[in-house]
Amino acid sequence: MEAQALVELLEEEDIQVPSWICFSSVDGKHLCSGESFEDCLQIINASEKVAIVGVNCTPPQFVEGIIREFKKQTEKAIAVYPNSGEVWDGRAKRWLPVECFGRKSFDVMARRWQEAGASLIGGCCRTTPATIRAVSKALKGRTGH
Repeated sequence: MEAQALVELLEEEDIQVPSWICFSSVDGKHLCSGESFEDCLQIINASEKVAIVGVNCTPPQFVEGIIREFKKQTEKAIAVYPNSGEVWDGRAKRWLPVECFGRKSFDVMARRWQEAGASLIGGCCRTTPATIRAVSKALKGRTGH
């Protein structure tokens, strides 16, 4: 299990810096490897070396639900940096446009992620500096969780 290996490495190397572990998901319920978030969080919760848990490079439509599940299962800070939601079409060798979240823009979703309990919010694949500026602007002055 990936989480177990990472936590053991932090212990074996006696890492003294607060660490964070983030996972990717393609369905909002499991890691890409098929492991459940619940199993991973149980391992991470037992480690004092891990200060932050999160999700990265995951389609944005799954992020709010993941945050809400994490909040039920951990007291650690939550980080999210999803991808743009675009899907790679290997046949056509091009990115397909985002259609999964309708009119909601990334910055609007970032507000919801913060309200759901994310402390650290960013972007991964196919997000741009403009995306991050919009998120920053949307969250500036808001009280974090």
